[in-house]
Amino acid sequence: MREKFPQVKLVQVENEPNFCAARARNLGAKLAATPWLGFFDADLRLDPQFVSKVLPVLKPGYHYRADPLSRQTWGSFICTREDFERVGGYDETYRGWGGEDDDLYDVLQMRNIKRAAFPAALVTEIPHPDEIRTRFHSLDMTQSHRINQFYKHIKLDAMRILQGTLPEEHRRRIYELVSQKVQALELDPTAAAIVNIDLPPLLISPPPAHHPLPDAKAARIRRRLQYKLDLSIRRADNY
Repeated sequence: MREKFPQVKLVQVENEPNFCAARARNLGAKLAATPWLGFFDADLRLDPQFVSKVLPVLKPGYHYRADPLSRQTWGSFICTREDFERVGGYDETYRGWGGEDDDLYDVLQMRNIKRAAFPAALVTEIPHPDEIRTRFHSLDMTQSHRINQFYKHIKLDAMRILQGTLPEEHRRRIYELVSQKVQALELDPTAAAIVNIDLPPLLISPPPAHHPLPDAKAARIRRRLQYKLDLSIRRADNY
């Protein structure tokens, strides 16, 4: 690659036993030196006039995705470096196939960075089988997708409640727990894949001294989110 395209900066992920697209994209973003960042997978070709047509219409405060969307353009998007860094980039907790892009899009919109579009006609898809897509993955696409989507919903719920980000160590513990539960459920679909997430407790302070109940003690509210994954739902079922 370096020999054929010497003008292109190339960054390589090292010491990573499992496929982590989020880490690769974050490393690429750090290496870039432009106010706008664009992310496109290797199974896409950009029109030679892509930059000249798209760059003039980009506006801060928006992130851009292909319109119409397809499976192969799902992970393609553009945003400002400032907005990308403000939301922390891609969450490197994710492993395997899918989820890290949906996570980032949701977090951007949570931070009021609105969604807009660029023409999908400027992108040509390169067809390929899923065997190539998951060549370096430790789990198949279905398992990875379930784990990643399960984790994403838990993480984003906690962020909305806590009105902030989750520390990396907390995210990794949640992901490991979700991964264990989902993989166990794949072996025994009748098992209960239940994940409990404890939130920081809330303190109810005692009333002030002039209150009629001066001897009242403080109280604590303990909070827990509980999730259960059910594999019995069919696509046509209501839920």
